[in-house]
Amino acid sequence: MQNYLDRCSNWKMRGGILIDFNEYSILKDNMSTLRDTSLDDHAPNSIAYMTNSSREAINFDNVKRKYTENLRLNEEPKSNDALFISDKGKLVFVEFKNGFMDGQKKFAVRKKIYDSIIILTDILNVGISRLRDNMEYILVYNESVNAGEKDVLEKRKTAVQHSQSFDYFAKSVSRLADEEYVCFGIRIFENYCFSKVHTYTEKEFAEYLENN
Repeated sequence: MQNYLDRCSNWKMRGGILIDFNEYSILKDNMSTLRDTSLDDHAPNSIAYMTNSSREAINFDNVKRKYTENLRLNEEPKSNDALFISDKGKLVFVEFKNGFMDGQKKFAVRKKIYDSIIILTDILNVGISRLRDNMEYILVYNESVNAGEKDVLEKRKTAVQHSQSFDYFAKSVSRLADEEYVCFGIRIFENYCFSKVHTYTEKEFAEYLENN
């Protein structure tokens, strides 16, 4: 825990937006790990965790529940899974999606982004313009397909699922152009809510954590 708070303090001294998570009980009280925030307990036929990283992170789903418990809302907002500070001093929102990314799930991802930004800016009492340059977003998605399951085969007929072969081709072209490929239509949030937006497979996310 102390290492995490040390990173917060270091980030504070780098000329960021002067955030120390230890000063916000709603954040400090919901510390977890990336591994635990990536748990998918609704898909018994898929992997349970989308990362094994023990890096400390805030369980932002729990933050959202605590934030809204006394608001008497007609509909509870959605939230990203995790928030952590990278070794390079960036605030990073992470959403883990295990399974098909159909149109409904793509819409849900966008709503999670909007709602999470609103909640975080209110908690920190800062505007998005102060957060934007110091914050990134990562969507981690499951690249594997459970092709033998009948329900998955049925979903394949109706889901707006990206093609793995297309992703491979697009990522190759993007590397040649020195530009990162972002799928699922969420690049629109880059330079709007975040300085960078990423969509990574589990393996690519592990590589990102090694370097950030």
